[in-house]
Amino acid sequence: MALLSLAHICLLPLTPPEMVSTAAEAGFGAVGLRLEPAIPEEARFPMLGGAAMMKETKRRLRDTGLRVLDAEVFRLISGQSFNRYRPALEACAELGVSELLTTCNIKDRSEAADLLTEACDVANEYGLNINIEFMPWQALNDLKTAIELLRSVDRENGVLLVDTLHVHRSNVPLEELAAVDPARMRYIQICDATTPPPDFDTMLFQARFERLMPGDGVIPLQSYLEVLPKTLPVSAEVPMRTRLAEIGPLALAKEAYVKTRQALDQADW
Repeated sequence: MALLSLAHICLLPLTPPEMVSTAAEAGFGAVGLRLEPAIPEEARFPMLGGAAMMKETKRRLRDTGLRVLDAEVFRLISGQSFNRYRPALEACAELGVSELLTTCNIKDRSEAADLLTEACDVANEYGLNINIEFMPWQALNDLKTAIELLRSVDRENGVLLVDTLHVHRSNVPLEELAAVDPARMRYIQICDATTPPPDFDTMLFQARFERLMPGDGVIPLQSYLEVLPKTLPVSAEVPMRTRLAEIGPLALAKEAYVKTRQALDQADW
């Protein structure tokens, strides 16, 4: 049975220790934590330098037996060194994190490769893997482009992150997904969604705030799961801001666990 993790984006109002407790109560075996904000409006949780929140997060991890699967969001940004993340990487190492969710919106492929190489080398010092995620509205916008970038870098800890939402909305052929080297993946993200909107702004909004539970949309999850390695951990990434406000964090987390587990069981994961 695949390890099932709850992504922090599902319950962003919660602090890291609250995420741990909620994920554990909902049935998850792991949790993802957002240590670096994705957008300026998001709060930066005080998790660095021996902060009280870090100590409480570690205590709850010990008490629940959960592990932190991944930390986010680590961006490759033109003209900025990955060294700026070292304090956060130290926090990841302290939490026992192994996977960094990493994005890249750099059009120049040579610069993107240089920054990814640096990111892999810096992350390697902390025992961390750089999981590159492609998104249809970014420069790194499909599976083929992501694989080409990873091959140009050729670092063992530079790997691919597959999100079923982005696979579907980037129109990735099933045979292309099936051809990915399993050694190039450390975990996957799963959700469902509506029929793709025609514009990237709406795509981005839905990706951040309004996805659907597995099995409730149009994404062919079973087809994707059939060709992906069944040994991979799975992160349930189902931000649903409207429903969260209606039913609260724990109920949403429990629903995410049940619906994701059902989808995985149907595919014999």
